[in-house]
Amino acid sequence: MPDCGELDEGYEMTEDATLEAAVTGKAWAEFCDTLKSAGDIVIDNSSDDLDRIEGFRYLSRLTRGGLQSFIEANDRTFPRVLAIPEQLKIGCDNPDAYYLNVNVDSKHSYRISGTRGTVNYLGIGAYSGGYGVGASKPGRQGYLEDNDPDPTRTISILASVKEPIQLGPDERWLRMEPETSVIILRNFYLDRTAEKPADLAIECLDPPHSDPGPLRAKQLVDGLAMAGLFVHGVADRFVGWVNDYFLERPNTLDFLPANDHAGGWGDPNQLFRHGYWTLEPGQGLLIDIPAIEAYYWNFQLNNLWEESLDYRYLNVTVNKHTAVYEPDGSAKIIVADTDPGYGNWITTGYHRHGTFGLRYNQVTEDIAPVCAVIDLD
Repeated sequence: MPDCGELDEGYEMTEDATLEAAVTGKAWAEFCDTLKSAGDIVIDNSSDDLDRIEGFRYLSRLTRGGLQSFIEANDRTFPRVLAIPEQLKIGCDNPDAYYLNVNVDSKHSYRISGTRGTVNYLGIGAYSGGYGVGASKPGRQGYLEDNDPDPTRTISILASVKEPIQLGPDERWLRMEPETSVIILRNFYLDRTAEKPADLAIECLDPPHSDPGPLRAKQLVDGLAMAGLFVHGVADRFVGWVNDYFLERPNTLDFLPANDHAGGWGDPNQLFRHGYWTLEPGQGLLIDIPAIEAYYWNFQLNNLWEESLDYRYLNVTVNKHTAVYEPDGSAKIIVADTDPGYGNWITTGYHRHGTFGLRYNQVTEDIAPVCAVIDLD
């Protein structure tokens, strides 16, 4: 999940004050107050009961993610590659993706190693900044992709600021910069039932100690503060997409503005269109996907909070492999309450409105989709 970034200097406390905040419960109480105030984001930006019910669940999911990232997995000299918590969904998460990340410190060098697996696409990127309140703008440094599924092939990647003098025959270098704080690993499936993701681990090559040592007061105090700011920042940032860019152009798909730095955490191989959809009973949204030459593409339906709808049980996404195509190679996607009997049906999943997204990965030519509201009757 995205890094919150470092706390600003105004938040720094003396060693004695930090210890007091930890042992008296002050840091915990402030964390709980931050979570409570995040509820205002849900109240202020929702228009129906389902929005609010899902919005508060969203905050609970973000809380799990923040605690994992900033309390459980924030030791950057003894890092672990961890999947983001179950059902944590951020910023139009890809239903075809298995996301993993690891917090790092650019003062150190790391080795990422393991087996490639058979998943269709593997991307590994070094990033900085984040979406938490007070974090620096999201940015991307080095990025590596692997389009060669092979369950037996091993991977060895050196991640460092300084380029290695020499690499082994099968080694690759992931470029970090002084501001790099997290490495994100993306596994994109075409078929979750048949493909296996990469199995990777990370080690710090120059740890200053032989073990992490006891939990320090500063780790707890800063971790709780950053987790709370993470919940606030993420919730506000992505509903901001809806308010700032999408509401005025419902039922259309387009790129985010170039000055929206949230894209700095994206995959550089990807063209990503977003939008806001709203339908009345009896209406459908027809999206014509042109015949394109792309390594991967997918369409998905989300709720207001930019969370993908529950693809475990509902038909809310389609990709290059699962799509039914027209004779000319194009694909018709129909968002509707009920199956219209043709094309690729995407259920609204009990929603009247929400957000949606379309990804092209490694496309040879970008051709925009065409969207139109239709009368299903």
